[in-house]
Amino acid sequence: MTDDFLHSDSGRQTVVYAGRFADQIEGAELPNDCVVLTEHDAAPHELTEVLNCAKTLVFLDPLSFPLGAMTEKHWEIPMVVMLPSGFDAKSLTTTFGFALFERLGFFDHIATPDPALWEELRRKYCWAEGQRIPVVGAPPSEVATAICRLFEAEPTSAVSPSHDQNEATRYWRERQRLLATSVSQRAVNCANHDLSFNKALHRVQAATLEPRFAATREECDDRVLLDVLEVGTGLGRWASSFDLTRTRFFGVDAREDLVRVARVNFPEGHFDLLGSDLLFPYGDESFDLVFSVTIMHQYPALAKRTLLSEMWRVTRPGGRLLFLENFVFERQPELPATYPTSVTEFEGLILAATAGQVVLEHVESVRYPGEDLRRGGAISLLRLGASKA
Repeated sequence: MTDDFLHSDSGRQTVVYAGRFADQIEGAELPNDCVVLTEHDAAPHELTEVLNCAKTLVFLDPLSFPLGAMTEKHWEIPMVVMLPSGFDAKSLTTTFGFALFERLGFFDHIATPDPALWEELRRKYCWAEGQRIPVVGAPPSEVATAICRLFEAEPTSAVSPSHDQNEATRYWRERQRLLATSVSQRAVNCANHDLSFNKALHRVQAATLEPRFAATREECDDRVLLDVLEVGTGLGRWASSFDLTRTRFFGVDAREDLVRVARVNFPEGHFDLLGSDLLFPYGDESFDLVFSVTIMHQYPALAKRTLLSEMWRVTRPGGRLLFLENFVFERQPELPATYPTSVTEFEGLILAATAGQVVLEHVESVRYPGEDLRRGGAISLLRLGASKA
């Protein structure tokens, strides 16, 4: 995957798989760059060529699409799946669960007119409320037109189900203006990045983080809920990596509008505003896992130390502190909007904030798509000590 792929939609197309509904979308007002596929176009070799140039993939007829022809690269394409009518959640899960639904993530969307069906599937697969496109009894031609218009109008939209999206998008656009333009400062969910870029970065991060999430779950008593806190939760996207029937997921963020969106996206979660003092509204030793993803560069050293101290304070002895940050930089930022930290400096901040009461459990370098250097790094620590209880 090249850097040009991640930054530009030039030469890339919206692909609508119409399948058996191909004759019903004739005359639909689709974008000029849109490619419509029928059942006759579903041969694997033909699909590969078309999907390699896709910027969005819309399934109007997922029942007839050969999902087995999808490569790992194709699963990085942002997708919209129109749920077929006449099926309940159990039937859809039997048909699409492993093959499709379990592969859909935070940057994919599901179209359905049935709120009850959506709610049942959302809970089962930990989808965000903002992933739903609520089409209402429209013919396939109107559905295809509406979906394509949505993504043409908001090609970089974060997954946000409410009126707070505009405010959140303005924030990220302003933040991007201030951030240095080096590759190391790219942030998932930034308004200046397209969905393909955000989804590709998310998948790389998930491949690094989710094994550590799973390890935390395995180390805890299966009979009790896992207590998790994300620092800098944004729109709540990492809540989708947890089984929320077995997890108490908490998130804190300094932006009130983003917290409101996260609460709508994942109503089973608990999302709180982080005050200017950066002190968490939680008791000591409250969580089995406390983590942050590409957040620390937004804060100067003193604020970093406060955040690290708070993260250590609310982690239970034996619990896990997990960080995914960028530590390698081409150059220093020209504007004082970011505060890059090397691995050595970050280690010093952690030791100072925790009085050395942590042990390194796992470290891993991360290379994002389109990059030659491994700029990112994941650091997993276990808190030492005995419980105060």
